[in-house]
Amino acid sequence: MLGALHQFLDLKTLIWLFPIVFIFHDLEEIITIESSMAANKDNYPKTNFVERTLRMREKLGSTAAQLAVSATWILLIISFTAVLTAHFSSNGGSLLLFTAILNLFVLQAFMHIVQTIIFRGYTPGIITSLFLLIPYCLVTYYVLVKSGQMDSHLLFTSLPVSLILILVFLVGNLLGRYFIR
Repeated sequence: MLGALHQFLDLKTLIWLFPIVFIFHDLEEIITIESSMAANKDNYPKTNFVERTLRMREKLGSTAAQLAVSATWILLIISFTAVLTAHFSSNGGSLLLFTAILNLFVLQAFMHIVQTIIFRGYTPGIITSLFLLIPYCLVTYYVLVKSGQMDSHLLFTSLPVSLILILVFLVGNLLGRYFIR
Protein backbone atom coordinates (compact mmCIF):
# COMPACT_ATOMS: atom_id res chain seq x y z
CA MET A 1 0.00 0.00 0.00
CA LEU A 2 2.82 2.40 0.82
CA GLY A 3 4.27 1.66 -2.60
CA ALA A 4 1.02 2.80 -4.23
CA LEU A 5 1.09 6.03 -2.21
CA HIS A 6 4.69 6.62 -3.26
CA GLN A 7 3.61 7.35 -6.83
CA PHE A 8 1.29 10.14 -5.63
CA LEU A 9 3.33 11.53 -2.76
CA ASP A 10 6.88 12.42 -3.62
CA LEU A 11 9.33 13.84 -1.11
CA LYS A 12 8.71 17.47 -2.08
CA THR A 13 4.95 17.06 -1.57
CA LEU A 14 5.50 15.47 1.83
CA ILE A 15 7.84 18.29 2.83
CA TRP A 16 5.21 20.89 1.92
CA LEU A 17 2.55 18.90 3.79
CA PHE A 18 4.70 19.12 6.93
CA PRO A 19 3.31 22.46 8.24
CA ILE A 20 -0.21 21.61 7.08
CA VAL A 21 -0.28 18.37 9.07
CA PHE A 22 0.98 20.29 12.10
CA ILE A 23 -1.74 22.95 11.69
CA PHE A 24 -4.54 20.37 11.62
CA HIS A 25 -3.13 18.56 14.64
CA ASP A 26 -2.68 21.69 16.68
CA LEU A 27 -6.11 23.01 15.72
CA GLU A 28 -7.64 19.95 17.34
CA GLU A 29 -5.62 20.63 20.48
CA ILE A 30 -6.43 24.35 20.56
CA ILE A 31 -10.14 23.82 19.98
CA THR A 32 -10.55 21.07 22.57
CA ILE A 33 -8.00 21.82 25.32
CA GLU A 34 -10.13 23.96 27.62
CA SER A 35 -13.39 22.05 27.28
CA SER A 36 -11.64 18.70 27.65
CA MET A 37 -9.77 19.73 30.78
CA ALA A 38 -12.87 21.29 32.33
CA ALA A 39 -15.13 18.34 31.50
CA ASN A 40 -12.73 15.70 32.76
CA LYS A 41 -11.04 17.50 35.65
CA ASP A 42 -12.74 15.35 38.29
CA ASN A 43 -12.82 12.19 36.17
CA TYR A 44 -9.07 11.69 35.82
CA PRO A 45 -7.55 8.79 37.76
CA LYS A 46 -5.72 10.01 40.86
CA THR A 47 -2.26 8.66 40.03
CA ASN A 48 1.07 10.42 40.48
CA PHE A 49 1.62 10.50 36.72
CA VAL A 50 -1.76 12.12 36.09
CA GLU A 51 -1.22 14.70 38.85
CA ARG A 52 2.25 15.58 37.50
CA THR A 53 0.94 15.79 33.94
CA LEU A 54 -1.87 18.13 34.95
CA ARG A 55 0.54 20.34 36.95
CA MET A 56 2.95 20.45 34.01
CA ARG A 57 0.09 21.35 31.65
CA GLU A 58 -0.87 24.22 33.98
CA LYS A 59 2.74 25.49 34.10
CA LEU A 60 3.20 25.26 30.33
CA GLY A 61 -0.12 26.91 29.57
CA SER A 62 -3.48 25.26 29.41
CA THR A 63 -5.69 27.86 27.76
CA ALA A 64 -6.52 27.83 24.09
CA ALA A 65 -4.94 31.28 23.66
CA GLN A 66 -1.67 30.19 25.30
CA LEU A 67 -1.60 27.06 23.19
CA ALA A 68 -2.25 29.14 20.06
CA VAL A 69 0.78 31.32 20.78
CA SER A 70 2.90 28.22 21.34
CA ALA A 71 1.56 26.61 18.16
CA THR A 72 2.36 29.76 16.18
CA TRP A 73 5.96 29.67 17.39
CA ILE A 74 6.30 26.00 16.44
CA LEU A 75 4.56 26.57 13.10
CA LEU A 76 7.08 29.28 12.23
CA ILE A 77 9.94 26.87 12.90
CA ILE A 78 8.27 24.03 11.00
CA SER A 79 7.45 26.28 8.04
CA PHE A 80 11.01 27.63 7.95
CA THR A 81 12.30 24.05 8.06
CA ALA A 82 9.93 23.01 5.25
CA VAL A 83 11.07 25.89 3.03
CA LEU A 84 14.76 25.16 3.66
CA THR A 85 14.31 21.42 3.23
CA ALA A 86 12.28 21.75 0.02
CA HIS A 87 14.88 24.10 -1.44
CA PHE A 88 18.05 22.32 -0.39
CA SER A 89 16.92 18.68 -0.58
CA SER A 90 16.69 18.89 -4.36
CA ASN A 91 20.28 20.16 -4.39
CA GLY A 92 21.55 17.28 -2.25
CA GLY A 93 21.18 19.20 1.02
CA SER A 94 20.72 17.66 4.41
CA LEU A 95 17.40 16.50 5.79
CA LEU A 96 18.68 16.59 9.38
CA LEU A 97 16.37 19.30 10.73
CA PHE A 98 13.35 17.92 8.85
CA THR A 99 14.03 14.42 10.19
CA ALA A 100 14.53 15.75 13.73
CA ILE A 101 11.13 17.45 13.70
CA LEU A 102 9.57 14.38 12.07
CA ASN A 103 10.90 12.38 15.04
CA LEU A 104 9.13 14.83 17.35
CA PHE A 105 5.89 14.30 15.42
CA VAL A 106 6.19 10.58 16.19
CA LEU A 107 6.96 11.34 19.84
CA GLN A 108 3.97 13.70 20.00
CA ALA A 109 1.64 11.06 18.56
CA PHE A 110 2.98 8.44 20.97
CA MET A 111 2.49 10.83 23.92
CA HIS A 112 -1.14 11.40 22.91
CA ILE A 113 -1.74 7.65 22.78
CA VAL A 114 -0.13 7.12 26.20
CA GLN A 115 -2.09 10.02 27.72
CA THR A 116 -5.36 8.69 26.29
CA ILE A 117 -4.68 5.28 27.83
CA ILE A 118 -3.63 6.68 31.20
CA PHE A 119 -6.41 9.29 31.38
CA ARG A 120 -8.89 6.66 30.14
CA GLY A 121 -10.62 9.01 27.76
CA TYR A 122 -10.26 11.61 25.06
CA THR A 123 -7.17 13.81 25.20
CA PRO A 124 -6.79 16.82 22.89
CA GLY A 125 -4.89 15.79 19.78
CA ILE A 126 -5.52 12.04 19.86
CA ILE A 127 -7.77 11.93 16.79
CA THR A 128 -5.36 13.72 14.48
CA SER A 129 -2.47 11.76 16.01
CA LEU A 130 -4.07 8.48 15.03
CA PHE A 131 -5.47 9.48 11.65
CA LEU A 132 -3.05 12.17 10.46
CA LEU A 133 0.28 12.34 12.32
CA ILE A 134 1.08 8.63 12.43
CA PRO A 135 0.13 7.93 8.79
CA TYR A 136 2.00 11.06 7.62
CA CYS A 137 5.12 10.08 9.55
CA LEU A 138 5.06 6.46 8.34
CA VAL A 139 4.63 7.51 4.71
CA THR A 140 7.32 10.17 5.03
CA TYR A 141 9.84 7.79 6.63
CA TYR A 142 9.02 5.25 3.91
CA VAL A 143 9.57 7.76 1.10
CA LEU A 144 12.79 9.04 2.70
CA VAL A 145 14.17 5.50 2.96
CA LYS A 146 12.89 4.42 -0.47
CA SER A 147 14.44 7.47 -2.16
CA GLY A 148 17.77 6.87 -0.42
CA GLN A 149 17.55 10.12 1.52
CA MET A 150 17.45 8.48 4.97
CA ASP A 151 19.72 5.89 6.46
CA SER A 152 20.49 4.78 9.99
CA HIS A 153 23.21 7.45 10.30
CA LEU A 154 20.74 10.28 9.57
CA LEU A 155 18.16 8.79 11.91
CA PHE A 156 20.59 8.46 14.82
CA THR A 157 22.15 11.86 14.14
CA SER A 158 18.70 13.45 14.17
CA LEU A 159 17.79 12.13 17.64
CA PRO A 160 19.99 14.57 19.65
CA VAL A 161 18.79 17.39 17.39
CA SER A 162 15.23 16.37 18.24
CA LEU A 163 16.03 16.70 21.95
CA ILE A 164 17.43 20.21 21.42
CA LEU A 165 14.34 21.14 19.40
CA ILE A 166 12.11 20.18 22.32
CA LEU A 167 13.75 23.02 24.24
CA VAL A 168 13.33 25.39 21.29
CA PHE A 169 9.65 24.46 21.01
CA LEU A 170 9.14 24.97 24.75
CA VAL A 171 10.05 28.64 24.18
CA GLY A 172 6.62 28.83 22.51
CA ASN A 173 5.00 27.75 25.77
CA LEU A 174 6.89 30.46 27.63
CA LEU A 175 5.79 33.01 25.04
CA GLY A 176 2.19 31.85 25.44
CA ARG A 177 2.36 32.27 29.20
CA TYR A 178 4.08 35.66 28.84
CA PHE A 179 1.66 37.17 26.31
CA ILE A 180 -1.55 35.51 27.53
CA ARG A 181 -2.10 35.59 31.27
